[in-house]
Amino acid sequence: MIRQQGADYIVQIKGNQKNLQQDVRAFFQNTQHTEPECYNQQTRSEVDGDHGRIAQRHYRLLPITDWLIETKKWTDSHALIEVTRKREIKGKTTQEIAYYMTSSAQGIDVLSQVIRNHGSIENSQHWILDVTFSEDSSTIYAGDGAKNMALFRRALLNMIKQHPLKDSVAGKMMRAGWDDNFRAEILFGQKMNKVYTQNT
Repeated sequence: MIRQQGADYIVQIKGNQKNLQQDVRAFFQNTQHTEPECYNQQTRSEVDGDHGRIAQRHYRLLPITDWLIETKKWTDSHALIEVTRKREIKGKTTQEIAYYMTSSAQGIDVLSQVIRNHGSIENSQHWILDVTFSEDSSTIYAGDGAKNMALFRRALLNMIKQHPLKDSVAGKMMRAGWDDNFRAEILFGQKMNKVYTQNT
């Protein structure tokens, strides 16, 4: 659908795509040993930090070749990006490696910014969910309860953000608690007519 509309996609390859993730990791390792020039052709590094925190990000882009089988399942898959993130906080260093696949023919400078901006949005949303809905303190674990509540919270957060009122998420939630019309605007996109009944 995305490609049919003329847009490009960039998706993170996660653990639930085990075969694809293993193939991509092996592809980067193989290219490093057999084609070092190609391996080092499109890279970008960033360093920033504050308050005792240092964050390093290293991006590496490789075009997809016939060596990869799993990527053929994705329409117009064009390139892969490896992102190595290192964080140093109070002398303790952690590292993670993530992989992304894209249909875009843009270079690493553009794609690295897309990935970083997407990560900022995800981190911001998690912070809002934790502060507003106390998501990290939730004790719902039974069955699919935690997953279902997470989906519900995100859907509600999106509806609250889409309301045009100039106010914080917390402010809108408080207003929705005591204003039936405002709550209806958030949930249904329209005002709810008040109905008064008289006891006889």
